[in-house]
Amino acid sequence: MSLIEDIEKLRDDSVAALDASHNYFTHTKTAWRLVQQFVRQGRQITIRNQETGSVVRETDLPGLAQEYITGYLAEATFQHFVSLFEDFIGDFLRLWLNEFPESLSAKKLDFDVVLQCSDKVDIVRSVVDKQVASLQYDRVPKWFDYIQGIVDLGCPTADEIERVAEVKASRDVLVHNKGIANAIYVDKSMGRARLAVGEKVDVPEHYHRESWQLVKKVITDVSNAGMSRLQP
Repeated sequence: MSLIEDIEKLRDDSVAALDASHNYFTHTKTAWRLVQQFVRQGRQITIRNQETGSVVRETDLPGLAQEYITGYLAEATFQHFVSLFEDFIGDFLRLWLNEFPESLSAKKLDFDVVLQCSDKVDIVRSVVDKQVASLQYDRVPKWFDYIQGIVDLGCPTADEIERVAEVKASRDVLVHNKGIANAIYVDKSMGRARLAVGEKVDVPEHYHRESWQLVKKVITDVSNAGMSRLQP
């Protein structure tokens, strides 16, 4: 496939995965609301977990349903949105740099890497993978600074970059700091911090939805801008 076709497929696959994740959130939330409705109607329900030995009955379910929806479900799908976004950025850069590796010409290469590669294409791929892996440990603004340095996409906006930075910072706190905002979160949020140090990160439904919309828009805009730069 051509690079345009590769980017188009990457965009479509990423958007489809985001949609599937949000569908999972919505469908699961609806299923739990139906459980709450069944309980209000007086139905008896027992759920046994053979692995943990827990037994939950209808009197426990309304509270558990709310906890599962606003806690586990919202946080898990929110984290998935960010993971999909990170994957997109990495894959976009790999596609672009493998096609236009000139920006990597100053990179030094260990001779053992050369020996392990079968040809020039393999060498380029190895250098690109190392560059992308290194960049993904950096902060969100650096991702887009790097992309801007190799191709002028004209997007995302500064506002969108700041919002994405806060979303990723929230995800990082959920994964790496037991969900408690710290000074690193505030710093990474680029002035967009929703929480003070010591507060628990929450994912209310409006924030969950807006984060999904933001990630989807940036993926679409970056892909479309990249494809437009390749048009003759």
